[in-house]
Amino acid sequence: MDPGTAFPGYTKGGAWNGWTCPYFGKNVAKQVAEHHRDLHRHDRKEGYRADYDAKEDVFVFHDPQYGQPRKFGSVEAEDEKTCPIGVYCWMWVEK
Repeated sequence: MDPGTAFPGYTKGGAWNGWTCPYFGKNVAKQVAEHHRDLHRHDRKEGYRADYDAKEDVFVFHDPQYGQPRKFGSVEAEDEKTCPIGVYCWMWVEK
């Protein structure tokens, strides 16, 4: 993700290789997916996209370098249904 962009979310204090493990509300998760699409809209490589699959209740991020899409489903956090987008695979920092 773009280091200059921030998204409001939650953490449970966990880390992955020193990086924050965030959880986002559904509306913010949609913003993260839109941002991901915007970042890659001019890439010459095909295959970058991010979608919400309502049937499975997961956000699906397609990236040609990983082969299989990464899926991030909903979990309960802070008494709210949240989505741990990028947990244990993306480099997030808490501001």
